[in-house]
Amino acid sequence: MTLTEVVQLVRATLPRGRQEGVNAYILPHLISFDALCAVEPWAKFVLAEEVAQHLWVAFVDEAPEQGWEHRSRLILIDDEIGEVLMDLSIHFRPTFYDEMQLLSSVE
Repeated sequence: MTLTEVVQLVRATLPRGRQEGVNAYILPHLISFDALCAVEPWAKFVLAEEVAQHLWVAFVDEAPEQGWEHRSRLILIDDEIGEVLMDLSIHFRPTFYDEMQLLSSVE
């Protein structure tokens, strides 16, 4: 998948009416399953290694005006099959947040 295809898939994943007032970010490069688990150890409990080797990661901050500990989403996309593997509700900023780019600035 290209980065542009991933951006389109993330946009399609966001429910209608939930795209306003949120900030969506994307990690602009693939991440391996092992690298994801190294920075986000919980990932090994929700993903099967044999299913996900190379992933694209998107983060949707559903309340960007608030501090932390609010509901957000982490979207994991399998590069090989080009589909969303997980759309997780989380209450924390991902460890690699500083590497992410606003979805609107990627295109």
